[in-house]
Amino acid sequence: MNAEQIYAKMPIPVQNTFCSLYGYRLIKRRYNSAYSVLEKEVFSREYWTSEALQELSRKRLQAIIRHAAENVPYYRQLFDDSGLQHEDIREPKDLSILPILDKNTVQNHLADFRSTTLTQIPHNIVHTSGTTGAGLIFPFSMAAEQEQWAVWWRYRARFGIDKQTWYAHFYGKSIVTQEQTKPPFWRENRPGHQILFSAYHMSDSHLPNYIEELNRKQPPWIQGYPSLLALLAGFMLEKNVHLDYQPRIVTIGAESLLPHQKAAIENAFGAACRQHYGMAEGVANISECPEGNLHVDEDYACVEFLPIDGNAYRIIGTTYTNYAFPLIRYDTGDVAELVDEKYTCACGRAGRLVKTIDGRIEDYVITPDGRRIGRTDHIFKDMVNIKECQIFQDRTDKVVFRIVRGANYTEADERLLLLEARKRLGDMIRIELAYQTNLERTKTGKLRFVISRLPQSRIDSVGGGLY
Repeated sequence: MNAEQIYAKMPIPVQNTFCSLYGYRLIKRRYNSAYSVLEKEVFSREYWTSEALQELSRKRLQAIIRHAAENVPYYRQLFDDSGLQHEDIREPKDLSILPILDKNTVQNHLADFRSTTLTQIPHNIVHTSGTTGAGLIFPFSMAAEQEQWAVWWRYRARFGIDKQTWYAHFYGKSIVTQEQTKPPFWRENRPGHQILFSAYHMSDSHLPNYIEELNRKQPPWIQGYPSLLALLAGFMLEKNVHLDYQPRIVTIGAESLLPHQKAAIENAFGAACRQHYGMAEGVANISECPEGNLHVDEDYACVEFLPIDGNAYRIIGTTYTNYAFPLIRYDTGDVAELVDEKYTCACGRAGRLVKTIDGRIEDYVITPDGRRIGRTDHIFKDMVNIKECQIFQDRTDKVVFRIVRGANYTEADERLLLLEARKRLGDMIRIELAYQTNLERTKTGKLRFVISRLPQSRIDSVGGGLY
C-alpha cells in the first residue's frame, strides 16, 4: 500500500493533518536561508532597465551553455557533431545555430540530459505532463526551484500577496476521494495558508458547499485553474449567488485564460483576475503587471518567439537555472501573440510584452453523476512511455483516451493509466483506450488535450454567454 492509498483511508481530520505536514515539508525545502537571499535579489530586479536585463541574460546564457557543452552528454555530443564551441553562443540571437528541442527527444534520451555533475547538485525529481499529455520525469535543482518560486512571489507581491496570505486553491491533485459524496470537499494546509478545494467534485449539487466554505473562511486570495474557477463563477452567476465578502485578488495559472472566463470570474468574485505563465521545466515565465500587461521575465529564462502565422509565435525556452537537467531551445508547445515592440508599459517594468498565450485549453469531462472534471493532466504525470494523449467524449457515460504509444509502452503503462483515470473520473464512466499513430492538431500546431462533443462541457461556453 503506497502513501496515496494510505491517505485515502485516513479520517478527514487526519487527512488535514497530513496535508499540513506535507505543506510544512515544502516550506522547509523551498524557503530556507538561501531562499531569503535569493528572493531579495530577484525582487531587486523588478524595475531593471532593458539594457541591464539584457546584460544579465547574456551572462546567464553563456554560463548555462558552457555547463551544458562540458557536462551534459546530449549537448556535448551535439556540439562535437556540429563542430561548435560554447563560445559561439554569447547572446540569445546566437541560439538559432542550435536545433529546437521537443519533448519526445527529451523522453527518448533522459539519461543524456542529466548533468554529469548531478551528484554535486542538490535537486528534486519533478513530474509533469505538459500540453501534450506526455509524461516527463526529470531532476530539478534546488536552486532552480527556489528561483522559480522567488519569481512567482515577485509577481504576486505586485498585488499585495505574500506567503502569509490565506488563499483558496482550486487545482488538480486528488485530495478528496471519489467515494466521498458529502462535504467537506476540501482540505487544509495550515503552514501553507491553503484551503485546498477538490477539482473532482464540482457538480451543481456540490458547488453550493464550495461557496459556503468560501463564505465561512473568507480567504482574501483565490487561486486556481481558470477552467475550475470559471465553472464555479458560472454557477454563481447563473444562480445569482454572491459571496458574503469581497476577495482581494484572484490569480490563475497552468491553463490559458480565455476572455469569457476572465469576465465571469471577475463578475462573480468582484475582484481582478490576474495571470502568469510558467511551467515545471522552468524554461520560460511571463507575468502580468497591475496595468494588465503580460511581461516576459527576462532575468529568469531565455524566451524566443518563433513566427508561425501572422502574429502567432511558438514559445521556445532555455533555462538559466536548472544545471541538473538543462533544456536549451525547448519547445513548450504553447503559442503567443505579441504586443507591438514600440509599446511601452506604463507600469515601468521592462521585458517584452505578450498579448495572449495559447497554452493548454481543455473542455470538461462530464461524468454520469453530473460532475465537470477540468484539468485532467494529473492522470499523466508518470506516463513517460506515452508520446501524446487526447481525451475525447461525445456521451456522458464514456470517454475515449486517444494514445500515441512510445517505444517502451507496455501493458503495465496501460494498467497505470486506467488506475489513475479511475481515481479522478470514478467508476460510473466507461473508459476506452484507442491507440493511434498521430493526433489531430490545430492550425498553429497545438494539441487539444480534451475534446468534447457535449454542449454542456465546452470550455468556450462555461462561464460565458450562457449566463
